[in-house]
Amino acid sequence: MDPCTPSPTPPAARTAMTPVLARAAVRAATASWGSDRRRQRLRVRTSAEVLVARGLRVRVVCPPVAWPRGPRLVVANAAGWTDVLALATVVPGIPVVDAALAGTPLPRTLARRGGLLVDDGGSGVGTEVTLLLRRGLTVTAHPGGTAAGAGAPGRFRSDAFAPAVEAQAAVCPVAVRQVDGGVVEVHLLSALEPGRAPRPLATLAEYAVAQVLEAGGPAAPAVRRRTVRARVGYGRTGP
Repeated sequence: MDPCTPSPTPPAARTAMTPVLARAAVRAATASWGSDRRRQRLRVRTSAEVLVARGLRVRVVCPPVAWPRGPRLVVANAAGWTDVLALATVVPGIPVVDAALAGTPLPRTLARRGGLLVDDGGSGVGTEVTLLLRRGLTVTAHPGGTAAGAGAPGRFRSDAFAPAVEAQAAVCPVAVRQVDGGVVEVHLLSALEPGRAPRPLATLAEYAVAQVLEAGGPAAPAVRRRTVRARVGYGRTGP
């Protein structure tokens, strides 16, 4: 088989995923019935269930200094849904997902009903993110898109950082990478002050993430590691 051709999903994996995806669809369709807190719990739980069904577990690498309290724009690389879901189990927040991940009408509708923002390149999402940050909430985003291959974070778009500057919210970079043994590592990196311009923020965050992905380890000296096994009902409230 051509190594560049994705291998088909094993029947056992498909069988395990079917009920998980069915529950995810039902939760997304009914998420608007409850509060923001309920939607957050459903997002974390569903993300954990999908990772478990795929035989994956999440390992968290903590930052040298704890992230500041208050509004935070959490920015991470993402090569696909696995990275997005792993981040969701570690840093609960309101996710902004790339339109490429929700390219067809059904996933896009379910994503929006589940409280996710779909970034289609327009200015509307940026305005929503600014308002959320001004309310003191945490927003997670993937400003490098999802087209970059493994080991490459993609260029971080400066416009994705404009809401942090406008709301004067901390920017918290995160590097997500898959390693051997069915482990997804989530590296929480040092927070950045919002400053006055988006472009320097994008450059600094992109560089911090790239260091982890390209060097194979955290950009800072050795930090405490802890493994989080994604499990049903897993509901951490912060990093």
